[in-house]
Amino acid sequence: MAISLLGQGYEVKSEFSVGNMLIKFLADKDFNTFTGIFAFASQSGVKGLAKYLEASMKHLTGGIHLIVGVDQKGTSKEALDTLLKIGAKTFIYYQPSLPIFHPKIYLFEGRLKSELIIGSSNLTSQGLFSNVETSLLISTEHTNEGGIGIINELKEYFKGLFDFTDPNLKALTRELIDDLVETHIVPLEEERRVLQDKSDKEDRKATKKIILKMFPERGVPKIPFEFLQRSIVKRPPQPKMAITSYVNQTISKGNLVWVRRNLPSSSVQVGGDGTNPTGGLRLVQDNFTVKGIKIDQTVYFRNVLFGRYTWKPVKSTPFVETTKIPFEIIIKGAYIGLFDLEVRHKPSGEAGQGNYTTSISWGDISEVIRETNLTGSRLELYEPKRKGKPFLIFIF
Repeated sequence: MAISLLGQGYEVKSEFSVGNMLIKFLADKDFNTFTGIFAFASQSGVKGLAKYLEASMKHLTGGIHLIVGVDQKGTSKEALDTLLKIGAKTFIYYQPSLPIFHPKIYLFEGRLKSELIIGSSNLTSQGLFSNVETSLLISTEHTNEGGIGIINELKEYFKGLFDFTDPNLKALTRELIDDLVETHIVPLEEERRVLQDKSDKEDRKATKKIILKMFPERGVPKIPFEFLQRSIVKRPPQPKMAITSYVNQTISKGNLVWVRRNLPSSSVQVGGDGTNPTGGLRLVQDNFTVKGIKIDQTVYFRNVLFGRYTWKPVKSTPFVETTKIPFEIIIKGAYIGLFDLEVRHKPSGEAGQGNYTTSISWGDISEVIRETNLTGSRLELYEPKRKGKPFLIFIF
């Protein structure tokens, strides 16, 4: 038997995060059963793990058994919808009164060995990869009395969960999900994220400078991209797109009309190095040329690229104009979707500033941009190949 520490979030690399270990063990064909017991589940956490769970079903012939709590609105409807689609044997644990259901247990069992993770990581993208979490990994051969003894003690203590006889355990069904939402026990994903957020975004913005004097910002471990794709992002009406891989997606793009060679942290929602996130992408010259001539950023984007769109003045801000422009967005090889993003323009001369002309607001995809940590990446902007089609933003 071997006992090792799984730490994550305290340092940027976080190689031994619980999420990475789950991906590793789900691919291990020496295991035939997986049991996951966790307090909370988010849509991004479940969707990210889904393809690994589905692939493992071929060798996990003993079954995949998942038990999720729904206390404190920590689990969303969309997460439960995704769990239902996966097809694993899934249960909800809930009791109307205190205490809350709060364990995090991941158990892989095979014919000769088992792996047991017990700690603080829930089935959310942050809980699996970027939150500061600590867990113990117990690796044991079945010939080891100490190791198999711990697993047996766990199963005995939680007997009603492992044999599915606990009266507060209910099999996940469409009807159960609808009832939990109707009774306000389970929130929509957007509500769950707001509740789990540390504070109101406007309050954070106003107090950030004060907070940073007390507590410095730290690096954040990267979350694998499949754990960041969420359907909760509000999108304009559009045809359903089942394929999310750019490789398999037929994208209509015209000429390359702009390149940002080294995205600054301020333009990709990260901040750092004395800068704050701007909430959008500033369209600057960056030595981009058209027919050998450097573009003039003060007129190129507003008048040349986006001139045919309807611009309206922003009453609350002098000189500023705004419009909505459709963009298809691809990040790190994954197709994110089609979005109507706000584009803002403020003429530098009239405004008395030389550092701000045109920018694209990330809007509803701000969180995906931030969590993907795109600082230093290359962005390419392509014009529509045909009139009426969207522009294409390609980040790699």
